[in-house]
Amino acid sequence: MVEEMQMDLRTLHRYGGDGDDGGHGDGEDEDDVLDLDHIELCSFMEQIKSAVQLVRAALQEKVMRMTTNTRGGEDDDGGGDEAFPSGSGHLKSVLESLDPQLKQCALCLAVFPSGKAIKKRLLIHWWIGEGIVRSAAAGKACFQDLLSRGLLQPAMLRPHCNTAHYCRVHPSVRDLLVAAARSFSYFAFDRDGEPTDECLPGTTRRVTLCRTRGSSRHGGGGGEYVTVYNLSQRYVEMDEAWLGEQRGMGTLQLGRWQTSPEHHVEMVRPGGVLGAAAAAACRNLRYLSLRGISLVESLPESIGDLRDLVVLDLRACHNLETLPASMASLGKLEYLDASECYLLDQMPHGVCKLHRLQVLKGFVVASAAGGKKIPPCRLADLAALPLLRKLSVSTGRQLPVAPDDELPRLHGCAALESLSVRWGAAAAHAGGGGRMDLSLLPRLAKLDLRRVPAEELQEVVHPARGGGLRKLCVRGGRLRAFGDDVTWDVVETLRVRFLERLDCEWRQLRSTFGKLRFVDKRRCPKLSSWRCDAQGIWRREEDDGGDRN
Repeated sequence: MVEEMQMDLRTLHRYGGDGDDGGHGDGEDEDDVLDLDHIELCSFMEQIKSAVQLVRAALQEKVMRMTTNTRGGEDDDGGGDEAFPSGSGHLKSVLESLDPQLKQCALCLAVFPSGKAIKKRLLIHWWIGEGIVRSAAAGKACFQDLLSRGLLQPAMLRPHCNTAHYCRVHPSVRDLLVAAARSFSYFAFDRDGEPTDECLPGTTRRVTLCRTRGSSRHGGGGGEYVTVYNLSQRYVEMDEAWLGEQRGMGTLQLGRWQTSPEHHVEMVRPGGVLGAAAAAACRNLRYLSLRGISLVESLPESIGDLRDLVVLDLRACHNLETLPASMASLGKLEYLDASECYLLDQMPHGVCKLHRLQVLKGFVVASAAGGKKIPPCRLADLAALPLLRKLSVSTGRQLPVAPDDELPRLHGCAALESLSVRWGAAAAHAGGGGRMDLSLLPRLAKLDLRRVPAEELQEVVHPARGGGLRKLCVRGGRLRAFGDDVTWDVVETLRVRFLERLDCEWRQLRSTFGKLRFVDKRRCPKLSSWRCDAQGIWRREEDDGGDRN
């Protein structure tokens, strides 16, 4: 019966689309997840699946116990199970069977509330910061291993992608992890199993910022720490002198980890986060996150002293206006996220000197106007980044449209696999801008266009025959048609949203996109002829007439 239930669940769990884009990349943004009813359905389905696994484990454990009793009462585990949740013998054995690297990855999960969505990328960055994994690819492998062993559950699944970009921890698993984390002095917990900001003794030291009222001015404990992680603190104030003692710190997550922007974080003294003394001391820092923190208007020049920094997450720092020229010294940086920093109007030229950079989000195309304090980085300069795989671009506040010589120069990024271009509101109404030739980007697999300023798609991008593009997403803008004389002969996944002017018959769509396997349509009122279901989804394998025009 259990096998039949699991088979039925696997049938329900089928999702179309490609897998993860690998490495540091998200795959999708937070606003690309399913609607609430879909999320609830997926969540309920995963809960049933987890319950089936727990029932099966309990049955196996009962059979083993009965077998032991028939053999004359052999010795059991020798006690100690009282520290773990009831009926978790199977989960305990799974945890004990993990190799040291995977066990450390699992113990990091103990601080998160059960059932809450956790972004995969943030976990991997934490593991990189602590040195548990050496690369994003290794972190991704550990994440998949934890999923396959049942210590993690997928969350916030998407209809166009069968890869989990979010996860959550089941309550029973979390109880087990909390007990294990206590025994290893990995974190401090109260009697209810909730993490505290208490300082634990030992050679490996971690602290969480957990107070929900008032501000937390951390720095009361002596010694060195490898991790400071903000779980729920809204007002953060770090002691500069204390930071100056943290020579072994690898992870400093001061921003929010939650997926919702409703979890607001403020820096009490923004200028004191990384002063000269702190930056000089924290030379081993590999992961720094100010994600979603307000009142941070700039980063100090001393950030250039963080020579081992691998990940810098500045996403949704809405007050951030400038980035320092000293960023050119971050020679080991692989991931830079400055997306949703809407006051940022240029990137420093030193960005093109970050030769290990693989992911760059929030690159701002600056205006050509003079008077810039720091020379801006141009798209053409990014050709100097041989490992750049993922790039998101937007036009600055003072730039109505991207200059005609900017977007076409993207062809210098030969390793680019994922590209997102967002035109500003002024550009969407003004029209114009250069045209990208995808034949010059042979490895590009995903293209995301937002607020397209042209009426025909071929005015901003020219498709490549036989290229590698598999996913195309167009959201918002003035688009009316894909173009009569062009074909996208390799695109398999098409997503269109908020295109009130787009008018295209289903027959014409199938002619333009001959290899379509998946379509996601949202708020496009003139596309009523498309063969999508009530949720705006079409899958070729589920459509009896899918092969007909």
